[in-house]
Amino acid sequence: MEFDFVILEEAESTNAEAIKLAKLTNRPTFVIAKKQTNGRGRFDRRWAAPSGNFSGSILIKIDEDLQSLALRSFVTALSVFDAIGQNIGGEHELTIKWPNDILLNGKKICGILLETKILDNITALVIGIGVNLLSAPNLAEDHRVTTEPSSILDETNINLDPIDLSKSIAHHFSLRENQFRTLGFSKIREIWTERAAKIGKEILVCTPNFEYHGIFDSIDEKGQLIILNNGEKNKIAAAEIFF
Repeated sequence: MEFDFVILEEAESTNAEAIKLAKLTNRPTFVIAKKQTNGRGRFDRRWAAPSGNFSGSILIKIDEDLQSLALRSFVTALSVFDAIGQNIGGEHELTIKWPNDILLNGKKICGILLETKILDNITALVIGIGVNLLSAPNLAEDHRVTTEPSSILDETNINLDPIDLSKSIAHHFSLRENQFRTLGFSKIREIWTERAAKIGKEILVCTPNFEYHGIFDSIDEKGQLIILNNGEKNKIAAAEIFF
């Protein structure tokens, strides 16, 4: 998979820009903004991205069902994990927090958000990626922090170039996407599990209606989190994790 690159000086949201482009191109495209002013994360939270941090969105058109498209969350997490790991070396602890946050030394440095748009019976999948390269966001005092944020610079003293990182992410996404298409999600799940944070350890999982205290067992074939709670396995499709 070869990407076209669109580099913007500033954008409100790279996902919004990618959705606009979906009407104009069938090519895999990577939209990067040097500054993003109104990005969003999971649960519609604002994702702060000042100049120097990484804000980008991958656009691909795929004729697949929504469940299969959703699994690209894990494909992308592995791709970004690979790209960051390649650039910072192996002496730092890099893990993935379910489903797709990247943690560096136990602190969040990356978030990923998937959106879809139906165009002429073909689904445009837009994957927003935000990486704290230089600085972590200042969170509101009333914001319940699931994982302390940080940046690659703060944790490693390495200053990564956003454009160079986008090329590395695109390269690794192409490899992981090919792996997904040829070997299926089982291989992606296997590798993701090897890199997951807190597998086999106690976590707190919060859904809108319930809280689960238990052991993070694994993920299933749909990417759902499996938690062992009072001797029972609970499968959870969407939630916040605290540990």
